[in-house]
Amino acid sequence: MTRIAVVGGGTMGATFIRAVTNAALVDMSDLVVCEVVHERREWLQREFDGIAVTEHLAGALATSDAIYLSVKPQDLDSLPSDSRVGSRLLISILAGSTIAEVEASTGAERVVRAMPNTPAQIGKGFTAWTATDSVTAEERELVSRLLDAMGEQLYVPDESTIDKITAVSGSGPAYVFLIIEAMINAAVNIGLRPDDARRMVLQTVIGSSEFAQHSGEHLATLKDMVTSPGGTTAAGLQVLEQRAVRSALIDAVAAAHRRAVELGQR
Repeated sequence: MTRIAVVGGGTMGATFIRAVTNAALVDMSDLVVCEVVHERREWLQREFDGIAVTEHLAGALATSDAIYLSVKPQDLDSLPSDSRVGSRLLISILAGSTIAEVEASTGAERVVRAMPNTPAQIGKGFTAWTATDSVTAEERELVSRLLDAMGEQLYVPDESTIDKITAVSGSGPAYVFLIIEAMINAAVNIGLRPDDARRMVLQTVIGSSEFAQHSGEHLATLKDMVTSPGGTTAAGLQVLEQRAVRSALIDAVAAAHRRAVELGQR
């Protein structure tokens, strides 16, 4: 059983703890959380029965084989140095922080850079990851299983691909939420009750996504299945194309990618 120090007990740190313990990959007794905020430490102890919580990095590292680094990116440079970091597998989920930056700040040599997204909180996330050459095959298998517990995972050999995936799956939930919000507003505007509109739109998005995933058909084919010539869907799609919604989403992903690259070069 691998003992893991979760450095940073915020939302994504707690998400990881919940996922790997629910999947029975790690026992709660094999986890220790390093969290500097007192109120958050108290919450973690209430939320996860039997977990060890400390405010001291040295204490967390003393009994761990691997590190799951989930602090805020701006806090990377403020982490106290500890020689024990270098001898442990380190999984970093710090957005915009390159492997080189993590190595320089922590002294770690066996580094995994991972990019989960927020649906990981309900086990429906998508996590892309890559690793330094010094990460062993056994450790890569371990990382794959741990990240699978939060949803789907994808290993990529080139770190630059992480920036591209960040722009799509990392930022993507915000784009989807914007579309959902707009559809709910539109439903209310034509006279539907807000509660009914929310329920209807969410189920439409969930159902459409799962249908697309399981049908195996091209998305254009699925779109055409809904669209009758001269019908209601055709009228709506015409407005979306006139307003360049498709182009706007393409440009949004490109802008997010450029920003991800900029953050990695800072």
